[in-house]
Amino acid sequence: MPTSKSEFDSRKPFSGSRALVALAIGCALGAAVAYFLKVLIENTPAEIDILRLRLFYLMVIASGGLGGFAIESMRQLQEDASDPIYRHQQAQRVKR
Repeated sequence: MPTSKSEFDSRKPFSGSRALVALAIGCALGAAVAYFLKVLIENTPAEIDILRLRLFYLMVIASGGLGGFAIESMRQLQEDASDPIYRHQQAQRVKR
């Protein structure tokens, strides 16, 4: 537990802009995966309704964005946690 109030004040607050950048990067990666799936599906003999395909691509892109947002949010929250159990274990290891 922190012993002084200044330790709380010295921490950086949650950065929403970093989380939004992670969301954009996740959406970009999701769009790349969706494009790969689009090319793959176009080269198969399957007949799939275009509306279903568009919704599928939207789901893949949104999943990528949500994943990026969740990872960055959890990283920031874990970094700001005052309880040591939420800290990274690698930071506590001793180098030999």
